[in-house]
Amino acid sequence: MPPRSSSVGCLAVLLSLAAAPAHANLPRGDQVESDPAPTWGWEVLFQDGFDGAAGTPPDNWHAMPGWNNALQNGYGQLDVGGLAQVRSTPGWLLPAGTTVRVTASLVMPDTGSNYAAFWVQHPDPLDPREIDVIESYGPLKPTGAQVASHLCYDETLDNGVDECGAAGLVPELQGVSDHFPDGAKPWDAYWQYDAEFTVGGDHVSFAVRDGAGNQAYSLDTTPDPRRVPGNLLPFHLRLSNKDVDPEYALPGGTRPAMTVDWVRVEVRYPPDPRPTSPVVE
Repeated sequence: MPPRSSSVGCLAVLLSLAAAPAHANLPRGDQVESDPAPTWGWEVLFQDGFDGAAGTPPDNWHAMPGWNNALQNGYGQLDVGGLAQVRSTPGWLLPAGTTVRVTASLVMPDTGSNYAAFWVQHPDPLDPREIDVIESYGPLKPTGAQVASHLCYDETLDNGVDECGAAGLVPELQGVSDHFPDGAKPWDAYWQYDAEFTVGGDHVSFAVRDGAGNQAYSLDTTPDPRRVPGNLLPFHLRLSNKDVDPEYALPGGTRPAMTVDWVRVEVRYPPDPRPTSPVVE
């Protein structure tokens, strides 16, 4: 596809597109007109620009059991509405030493009652791990937006027990709201969020950039080999938008959906021969 035009304008200025939905009135944080070109030096393993018809689910994702599906909006974006959670249909099992970068261009809900996230999951029930590339409780919450690395992931819903915490496997959380300029917070504009790790490595690096390449932060986790996906089961991507508990919900905001412009997985393989079938359906 041709590269997008970089003349988007200031991130804080709203475009006046009367016929478009509210999320399309936000300036794109990447570059308009097509999906991004691959970054030099990396091979694209997966990319989705959500170019399907309005109201249709994306082909490369499926809804998790008990959750709503996410729907394409006809503008080349995916609306991840309330109580929606989707997982990438392909998963990846890669050789040790492979460097992986997952990136998404998205804008978060601006409400105080939605908890949205883009994350990587290694769904081994005996050794679960999770990387939250970006997650947001919205502008009305003190937590705001954060990145996280989990040594454990508790998939059990509403049982009132924190199995991971009880096992001493607590997440490493880093707040990032203060790194963004005023008027261009995660719920104000599209930004490109990425997490990078090496299979068999011991840390995760997080970064965010606007469409002009300006970087708001670059953060690393503390070293621990359990922070990255293992090499026994394929890891997957997830997009989710949960409701916060009623006692913590705050009124306000107009956009309850997380809107995703594109998602990409890039790899740099180690010097050994490349795998013939890195993708697992």
